[in-house]
Parts: sequence; C-alpha cells; structure tokens
Amino acid sequence: MVAKYNSKQRTRGVTTPKRLFLNLEGAFPWNGKIYDKLSGKSGVYLISVIGWERWIPYLHGKSNIIYVGESEDIGKRLRQHKSIGINHELKGYVDGCFLNVYYRNVLNVSELKTHEAQMILEFEDRYGGIPMCNGQRPDVD
Repeated sequence: MVAKYNSKQRTRGVTTPKRLFLNLEGAFPWNGKIYDKLSGKSGVYLISVIGWERWIPYLHGKSNIIYVGESEDIGKRLRQHKSIGINHELKGYVDGCFLNVYYRNVLNVSELKTHEAQMILEFEDRYGGIPMCNGQRPDVD
C-alpha cells in the first residue's frame, strides 16, 4: 500500500523562515545591534530560535519560528520585548536563547495587522498551530 502525503506532512523537513514567507530581510542575530538596525522600520517581523535542539514540535511538523508580530517601529518593539516582557513566554526565550529576527517592510501602517494576520494564518495552515509565543489566532474579517 502506498501512503499519500499532503503538503502539511511534508513540513517535517527543514522549512526556513525565508522559504515559508516571501520578501523577508534577515536573519539578524538578536543582540544589542538589532535595535538600532531595525529602529524606525515599520513592518511585520518574526522571531526564530537558533539550534536544532530548540525546534518546536507542532501538529504538522517542527519549526524554529516562535513569534510573528507587527510594529510601526520594529527596533523599539523588540526593545520592549526584551525589557518589559509583556509576553512572558517570549521574554523567556529572549533571555535564555540565541534568536534570529526577520522582517518585511510594510509601508502603509494601516496594513500592518493584515500582514501579521496573514503570516500567522499561513504558519497555522502549514504547521497546524500558531507560533508558540503568539497568544491567540488573529481575528480576520
């Protein structure tokens, strides 16, 4: 008997953030320079862990992507993730892991939430769940 595989089952291999989402800039290591590098840039960004042992198992495969976000000033927002720790699960990763940041410019800030929602839903479609540090599915009209 020949088993049939759908596209979701094929994600068990390596799917890098740049292969999953088009037009991403990065990977930029999350270090002290990242804030200045992305300061003033508006867009969507994603955060991934570095190292195979840190890949997160989802329903349809493993991924190193832990968060998708949006901001009118990505550098400032990353600084908030580091210092304030609004998202406690993400703050734990920021404090305890080596991370990469990717981003995509979004020039029209009124479209930021839409771009973020699309990325989260694409991730969910591929992996069977939203990135682990995103608290909830986005509302989409």
